[in-house]
Amino acid sequence: MTLDDVQVLNFVSFTWSTVSSKFYLSPISWGKKVLLVGGKTDPSSDRVSVWSFDTESECWSLMDAKGDILVSRNGHTVVRASSVLILFGGENSKKRKLNGNTTVCKIKSCSYTIC
Repeated sequence: MTLDDVQVLNFVSFTWSTVSSKFYLSPISWGKKVLLVGGKTDPSSDRVSVWSFDTESECWSLMDAKGDILVSRNGHTVVRASSVLILFGGENSKKRKLNGNTTVCKIKSCSYTIC
């Protein structure tokens, strides 16, 4: 599943609006932001990237990643545990399964560690 648009529901007026989007799979709530990890990017990248969508300003920003950054992937799983993201699995652009490692990403510093 990929998303080619993002819809926002305004709870005051009960109206939907469309905001600019990225092609990603694993949305994670973090305060007033939604983090989107990995997946199909525009522009394309050979490494996993983390995008942040600010729900107040409706703006996207690319988080500057550090450490053991994984290859780009789709179909992976990401969960948030307190202040870290845990990423597992997926497949690369050549459809090769990437189930051999689990990676932890510290959200504030966007630093990756392969476990």
